[in-house]
Order: sequence, then C-alpha cells, then structure tokens
Amino acid sequence: MLSVITNTSPIDNEFFIKGSRVYFCGIYEDTLLKGVSPADFHCWHYWGKSSSSCYMGGIRLRGADAASFQALNYAYAMDISAVYTTSGRIADADISTFQILDNGQNDSGAPQGYAKDKNNVYFHNGDGKVKVLKTADVCSFQSLGDTYFAKDCRHIYAYGKILPKADLNSWKLIGHLYSCDDTHIYYVNRKISAADRKSFRLYTPMTAPSYCDLLARDDNNCYINDEIIDESYWLDRLKHVQDECMSE
Repeated sequence: MLSVITNTSPIDNEFFIKGSRVYFCGIYEDTLLKGVSPADFHCWHYWGKSSSSCYMGGIRLRGADAASFQALNYAYAMDISAVYTTSGRIADADISTFQILDNGQNDSGAPQGYAKDKNNVYFHNGDGKVKVLKTADVCSFQSLGDTYFAKDCRHIYAYGKILPKADLNSWKLIGHLYSCDDTHIYYVNRKISAADRKSFRLYTPMTAPSYCDLLARDDNNCYINDEIIDESYWLDRLKHVQDECMSE
C-alpha cells in the first residue's frame, strides 16, 4: 500500500510535500517530519515511512522497523515484530497469524475495524487502546465488513461488544446502525426496549450522508438513534434529512 509521496496539497489526515520537506496535515495544524526527504518517503493515508523511521500521522513510531513496515488498512499496520493501530501498539499480538477483517475505515472516514490472530480478536475504534474481545471464538469470528458489526459461532458483536440477548439465527441488519432479531430491535450495541419489533421501520435513507440523523419509528414511538422523541420534532428532523439527501 505504501507508495512514494507525490501529494503537494494539504488534505486532512494525509502527508504532503512542501518545498523540500514532508508534512502531515492534521485537523488543527500541519506537522513537519524532521529530517525526512520526499525522495525517501513512502506513505498511504495515516501511515508513512522513510528508510530509517516509521510514522502514524505526524507521530514517529519508536522502535518500528522501516524495512518491514507495511500498512494493512486505515486502522492497522505492522512490521517484523509488532502490530500498530492509530492509537499505538497491540501488546502481544501474534505477528505470524495476525490478519485484518475489514477495510479499517468506518462510514465517517475514521479508522476503525476488527482484526484477529491465533489467540485473540481485536476491535479498534480509533480512540484509545485497542480492545481485546476476550469471549470471542477466534476460529469462527468474522467482521461483516462495515467495521461496526461482526459475529462468531456464539454471538453477534456491535462496536466491539456482544449484542445483548440477540438470537444468532434470526439476527439481521436493518440499515445504518440498526439491527434486529425475531424479538428485539437494536441500535449499535444497545437493545431498544420500547421498540415494537413488528412495526419498527427505518426512515433515514441508506443514501443519506453519514452526518444525518438516524430516524426510525414504530406504532408507538418515534426515535432518533435509540432515543424516543416527540413526533413533531421527529417530523422536523426527517424533513431536514430529506432535504440533505436532495442536495447531495
């Protein structure tokens, strides 16, 4: 994935060349990679390396081996002795069996995703230390590809947590971050206790921009995410979502 740097325009969360130097364009400021020459720098999104050093954004990864360093996806990278996320190393990861399970980027563009080795299953949400899913069955575990949902032979997982009381055989995605089984409705990894399974319907279009409200309703309630809200406010938010979709 890593290729010779050619970008000369500052783009958020990308490396770029300015004059004879390499910078990383952060959200709030650009970071100079001291002593790094564009001719000696390869990169891919957050990940980069010179012949002697490796980087996650503007941060030098201490001890990383440049010769073997490679980006695996948006959320994970590795070298001959360690696995890295955008928040640091994964302690005790097994290098020889480590594998990513999705593309490592959520619908908002942030680094996030599942991975596993012969001993553990991992979830990284781009914020804080990577989570080890201690109850997951390594052999059967698989990401469903959206970086939020996953399953193994015993459980459904959402955002790195077991979905409470979910029936493995009847569970399915509804859309966006909603899912259901034969008796329950879920928002991410939380059961919506008040929801009526038979009449529940998602109203935010699947084509809506990622920043739009997630709206649903059933015969009894109107919802934004998993919160019950007043119908008049819900209708106002629905119109806003529809307008956003029309303007895209």
